[in-house]
Amino acid sequence: MERDWNDKTILIVEDDKFNSLIIKNFLSKTKAKLITAFNGEQAVELAREHKPDIILMDIKLPGISGHEATRKIKEFLPNAIIIAQTAFVTDADRNEALESGCSDFLTKPLSSDKIINAIEKFM
Repeated sequence: MERDWNDKTILIVEDDKFNSLIIKNFLSKTKAKLITAFNGEQAVELAREHKPDIILMDIKLPGISGHEATRKIKEFLPNAIIIAQTAFVTDADRNEALESGCSDFLTKPLSSDKIINAIEKFM
């Protein structure tokens, strides 16, 4: 199915450059504007600057964690849609992500369908 999200901005927060490229590749066909942050501080800065429609937030980041970055972003973008994406898959991990303000929770490894279906729920 062809998706045209050219009026949407998606912030990809992922400290692993390879994973970041894979996610960008998955989302490139949606025509959304894609912005990338490689740590929590940069994620907060770019969210403040670009006010993205969707944020894909890695949880384990250098510097401040994805949880902390999510809480900071929610202070100035209270309605931000933030989808946690992580290799940590326990119920406690899921609960912590949701408690920090994430709208949804994806477990790695990620697939194109998994990411696009999760985003589509909020579009």
